[in-house]
Amino acid sequence: MSAREIRGAEVTFDEFVTATASRLLRTAVFMVYDRHLAEDLLQTAYERVARRWERIADGNPEAYARRVLVNLALDENKRRARRRDTPAGSVADLERLAGAAPAPGAGPGDLDEILRGLPAKQRAVVVLRYWCDMNEREIADTLGISQGTVKSHTARAMAALREHMREGRG
Repeated sequence: MSAREIRGAEVTFDEFVTATASRLLRTAVFMVYDRHLAEDLLQTAYERVARRWERIADGNPEAYARRVLVNLALDENKRRARRRDTPAGSVADLERLAGAAPAPGAGPGDLDEILRGLPAKQRAVVVLRYWCDMNEREIADTLGISQGTVKSHTARAMAALREHMREGRG
């Protein structure tokens, strides 16, 4: 079931979870770079959605769940920065589990390395824009920031990605 089919449809919470689990898990993995932590954050997000299901079921519950998930991931990134723990797992783990072939010409961990090096909000914007295919307004609503801030985070993140690509060729 797609996001559009869920929006405004009469679905049960169980159907909602089944329909959105893979999309939201991918988002969480890209946000925190730890599959186990991503699963925990998604579970917490689903718990919060379940508590408010009667209120949000008629609207756009996936957008609400994504916002909760992104906020949890950003909070976790802040906690991690204070603790200085080293995360386990990577995006490559997710791709391996999904059976995706690595991008041609990309060395192991190249994208992981640069995305992991981005500040949390920039990484959130990149993941939501290019992985979740959200527009600037939707990203701004999800993160609780202005569209201008979304644009500046995107520009800075893309500049860092371009710089990384130039360094890789040199």
